Amino acid sequence: MKPKDEKPLEARADLRKQVDAAYYGYNLDEEDGTLLEYEAEKEKEAFENLMSSQDGLPEKGWEPLPGDEGNGQRWRLPTREEVQEELVDRRRRRLLDKLG
Repeated sequence: MKPKDEKPLEARADLRKQVDAAYYGYNLDEEDGTLLEYEAEKEKEAFENLMSSQDGLPEKGWEPLPGDEGNGQRWRLPTREEVQEELVDRRRRRLLDKLG
């Protein structure tokens, strides 16, 4: 038995009344510049932190972006043929595991 002081779940229509365009990402942060200013400030702060370190390396806990290993090679997406070959190999191994 339910206690009488509990509110029933809100109807879907009631929930929709509380949702506005900002919920779906249609706010004007980029158009009025507030988001862009915030991002620029954070980039500047990150750059200054990097430059203030003694050896120019990022602090512990920072991970490089994929392909940003400092060796000059960028991250490479596999070709369609390479993806197809990998998928065929996986299927072949799966079938062999079932048979063997």
